[in-house]
Amino acid sequence: MTALPLDATRFAAETERITNEVSFGEWVTLYHPDAVAEWIFDGVRRCFVGLDEIRLALTVLAELWTNHPLRVRKRVVCADDDTIVLTYEGGFDGRSNQFGTEIWTFRGDKVIRHEMYGYLDVRSRDSTLGQLRMLLVDPRIALSVRRAERKHLPPFTG
Repeated sequence: MTALPLDATRFAAETERITNEVSFGEWVTLYHPDAVAEWIFDGVRRCFVGLDEIRLALTVLAELWTNHPLRVRKRVVCADDDTIVLTYEGGFDGRSNQFGTEIWTFRGDKVIRHEMYGYLDVRSRDSTLGQLRMLLVDPRIALSVRRAERKHLPPFTG
């Protein structure tokens, strides 16, 4: 295993800044030419193999984040010799309803694998809209969860 070019705290701060400033050029340079980026947002999976595909995917995100400013705060969950795990919170257009996890795996000083799992509209367990979304995705599981919560959890008091 190789040593990281940056410590995890510094890497989190840099990727937070790159995201918030939509610094496309810096963002692209993080990746190894053979990198894989697998991103899942609210259940929609996208996988990009190689720097050319990742560059195109980053172009899409950069346009989105330019049109709808995204602000995030990133924090280190854990790190070892070749992997950094971050979580982020934030949102588009001044909102703060997003949460996500990123796993950055390095080969030398470049990212060889980037896994990102994001939730674009996190809601509390008492949210009617949140309950309806769960019901639409998997009615059987949503109803089972609701029954178990009523049985085992105290009523939500806000």
